[in-house]
Amino acid sequence: MSRLSCLAFLLLLMRSTSILVSRAAMNDDGLTTESFLELGDESLSQGDYPGAIEHYEKGVSLVTEDDSLITAISLRTNLATALSSLGKEEAAAESYRSAVLQYTKGIDEIVDKETKKEVTDVAAQASFFLGMVYQDLNQPQRAADAYAFANSLDPFHWASLANLGAVLHDELKQHDDALLAYNKAFEILTQTEAEPTDAPEEPRYILSQLQYRIGLAITHDPSRKCAIMDDPTKEVSCTEMAANAFSLATTYDPRNEAAKHMLATVTADATMKRASNVYVKSLFDDYAHNFEHSLVDELGYNGFERLRRGFDRAFGGEENVPTFKLVIDAGCGTGLVGEQFRNVTEYLVGVDLSEAIIEEAVKVRPNLYNETRVGDVTDVFREMKPVSLIIAGDSYIYFGDLVPLFQSMEEGLEDGGFVAFTLENVGKDTQEALEQSKPDWRWQLTASGRFAHRKDYVQSVGEAHSLKLVHYEPMVDFRYENGVGVQ
Repeated sequence: MSRLSCLAFLLLLMRSTSILVSRAAMNDDGLTTESFLELGDESLSQGDYPGAIEHYEKGVSLVTEDDSLITAISLRTNLATALSSLGKEEAAAESYRSAVLQYTKGIDEIVDKETKKEVTDVAAQASFFLGMVYQDLNQPQRAADAYAFANSLDPFHWASLANLGAVLHDELKQHDDALLAYNKAFEILTQTEAEPTDAPEEPRYILSQLQYRIGLAITHDPSRKCAIMDDPTKEVSCTEMAANAFSLATTYDPRNEAAKHMLATVTADATMKRASNVYVKSLFDDYAHNFEHSLVDELGYNGFERLRRGFDRAFGGEENVPTFKLVIDAGCGTGLVGEQFRNVTEYLVGVDLSEAIIEEAVKVRPNLYNETRVGDVTDVFREMKPVSLIIAGDSYIYFGDLVPLFQSMEEGLEDGGFVAFTLENVGKDTQEALEQSKPDWRWQLTASGRFAHRKDYVQSVGEAHSLKLVHYEPMVDFRYENGVGVQ
């Protein structure tokens, strides 16, 4: 069977507070390094982190060259875990670093193979945890180095490779190196010759997530060329590879809504009428804290400003825009669109499927909304009727079939109410192809996972639901993806 050459993964594992090593007994002469290690382990297992820290620090202060290497690095490693559990990440990083450094200085002096492996396994865990702390401290390069070192000590430590791939892919943008890490993690979890270190309890869930990330990595760069590992000289369709990965993801876990969505995207599944709420919620939960920076600074998004300017032109100028009693910002995100309309609104409600992004909106714009709601906009429109104005910037692009959406707006809007929203169109080449092959096309699921719509279709659905077109204008290059403007 041929294996894919492009693999991807993103998994950040929670650091365990379990004890790595507790092997020595208490000496009759008094409290030794081994004694403090044992006392610290007991406190750590009971969740007494301050007590554990006190014991471990006393033990570390007594370490000499006569102490076993495993006791010395276990004291420092478990001390770091206790410190991290209290949110003292800088101190934890220093303690993990000390454990790893002590390992590198002393490991060559150990002759016994079993002892050497035991010490190395502890050091590998210390380096893995160090990588996680560096991620918490927003130091991605150091995190990547720590994960790589952990895997060099323990070749079956799949989680270190998975997290290495995540850092390389998401933070450092070193996608080729990330693919190598993802590939190795995948191989570790699927091989049968040896037990993976800390094998996941639910492997099918992990394998589903892994295959989903494989597909994302393959489709990350539209210019990427793909091949099978059995014959790297033979080019194959990256789209087919991605579809295979997403399909496998849904096979491993039929509840993986994100994989279902992306499978439909790469296979242009016209039967898909809207992105599932689970998919959209997960999408925005995952990058709520970085949403605005990514959208505005990295992708050059200005649709929120252009929506308001177009709205003003529809009324013959900003000075002619009336004040609206109740305005719903549908798919509000962090409030970029709502902020544009605040000065013509008496009562502004922000609605989004993602609770995390609602929290981010309240954090960055605490006085913007009179009310926020987590939920489906189609339900909220009906619940809060009569609505004076609905605004939606880049949120209706997760609907393909617009009929249910427009039905809910028709029911929710007051007589004479307005809705101002943006949609996407397909690119020029795709539009020409569709006009030739299917001139009556309505919506198209794009490679980005969003829906593009035909203007005539949007207008006809609006008219069927008592919505008359007041103003339309194209928005060219309102966002950029891979250097290409979106319209």
